Amino acid sequence: MNVHGVPLNVDIRPGDGPPLVLCNGIGANLELLAPLVDGLEAQPGRRVPTIRFDVPGTGGSPTPRLPRRMPALAHLVADLVTDLGHDEVDVLGISWGGALAQEFAYRHPELCRRVVLCATSMGMVMIPARPSVLLRLASPARYFGPSRMRTEGSRLYGGGFGDDPALTTRFTNATRAPDPVGYYWQILAGAGWTSAHYLSRLRQPVLLIAGDDDPIIPLANARLMARLLRDGTVHIVHGGGHLALLTHQAELLPLIHRFLTTEGEHPC
Repeated sequence: MNVHGVPLNVDIRPGDGPPLVLCNGIGANLELLAPLVDGLEAQPGRRVPTIRFDVPGTGGSPTPRLPRRMPALAHLVADLVTDLGHDEVDVLGISWGGALAQEFAYRHPELCRRVVLCATSMGMVMIPARPSVLLRLASPARYFGPSRMRTEGSRLYGGGFGDDPALTTRFTNATRAPDPVGYYWQILAGAGWTSAHYLSRLRQPVLLIAGDDDPIIPLANARLMARLLRDGTVHIVHGGGHLALLTHQAELLPLIHRFLTTEGEHPC
């Protein structure tokens, strides 16, 4: 799609009710979210429509000449939603995508109904990962080759990511290496960003999902965010890591589906 002059690689799945916009982690292509989308479609009850997209510089979306800050990327998501003809959506953000989801919910409350935040934080105001983990995140090297993803992934993501060879193989086979410039544009987008000053003003119900074995985003961040939110609920995935949405699908998919499809102001 061409969204107000920005070419984006987009995947749309039909369903009933407000679509769920999926915001992926840093450097990650939309194909990596296929197990989540397939799992939501398989849940009994209302079929949740989904919108996936590659952030500029990742997957099938070309790298822009200049970087965009997080607010500008949130406006891009809003443009995508309205160009597709929707006046209300839910949003799910994973890791870096959780920052984008928060920014979208804050800047476009008229479009955003509910928010799911997975393995994410408030940005600059957070309990950080160990320096060795942050150093690995500073490079997109893990995306270049299956062997690197298997080695780095098990160290970086925690939660038994490397314990299931079939899951690891599916993940590495679906991985498309980002443009290194696009990867660093995403890092720049998050540099200095925080939601700490507006989190308490978010109107939407928010479901926070966090693993207790996440080397990148320590569990305490979710608990801190829940204290600030007007309507925030934390679900802790015991034994879950940064990619708990993949490793603990049987536990999380019914929870997310229920949160998105239950009527009322407090779906949790």
